[in-house]
Amino acid sequence: MSRLTLAMGLTIMIIFSALVPGMTVLAADITEGTTIGDISNPGILPDSGFYFIKSWSRNLQLMFARTDSERARLMLKYTNEDALALARMYQIGKYNVGDKHAERYTSQLHYLVQTMEQVRIRQGKSNSQELVDKLQQNYLQQQEVLLSALEEVPEEIQNGLLNAIENSNKQVAAMIMAQKGALALQQYQEKVNQQIKNMGQETKIRVQQRLEVVHGKAGEPSNSDLGQGAINQMNTQSQTQTHIQTQAQDQAQMENSTQTQTKQQSSQPNSPNQGNGSSSTTNQGGDTLGNQHGK
Repeated sequence: MSRLTLAMGLTIMIIFSALVPGMTVLAADITEGTTIGDISNPGILPDSGFYFIKSWSRNLQLMFARTDSERARLMLKYTNEDALALARMYQIGKYNVGDKHAERYTSQLHYLVQTMEQVRIRQGKSNSQELVDKLQQNYLQQQEVLLSALEEVPEEIQNGLLNAIENSNKQVAAMIMAQKGALALQQYQEKVNQQIKNMGQETKIRVQQRLEVVHGKAGEPSNSDLGQGAINQMNTQSQTQTHIQTQAQDQAQMENSTQTQTKQQSSQPNSPNQGNGSSSTTNQGGDTLGNQHGK
């Protein structure tokens, strides 16, 4: 009886949570046409008194998910919703709520990447490939939404959004590197750079400073604006190392040449049974060495 009651309560909660978001979003007047993946409705917004129902509903859906892959797909849906809701909070000027939701969004993405990593380890890369491809595609759309919101936010309020962009980008870059390797990561970074190029100069610089650290640690740097400093440093180190190796080789050759000449000079006077030709040769050799030293 208790199980039946619990099941009925959970069902009612899920249905209620599915109905409330539509009314809340209409009241908030979310900009139409903004879609991430297949999500255009963020559901109950973080400033709503009913937001706790949304959290419960998510936890229940994850609890009843049968596989890691199913949980990962649900989490990806949640991050798409959270990105839209996060942008909306900053657009309507609710910066404190936005900062708190930025942390929630980053945590949600962190758990998503962890779940995808479990799929990759337990089931192999072939089974996680589709999930990672979808993550990359959806995240680029998420970041585009967040970057658009960032440009509308005053500079002194941007830190929460910048943290969300930096930390989420770090998670996604690590997953792409683990699943696809350095070449795919470089291609992903180039797409990120393309998004940033369209921003205002000051905001662009702040985003680049954050993501330059992320991309430098995630894998091999690309020939892009974000990785150029690291590339220059690597080239300088390589040239310095090559110069040192060349100097060491030249020094070794000089030492070998000096040792050979010394052995020849010391062995010639002690050679037994030398005739006139040999003596002449010795004198000529001595004169030649003397002339070389004189020069």
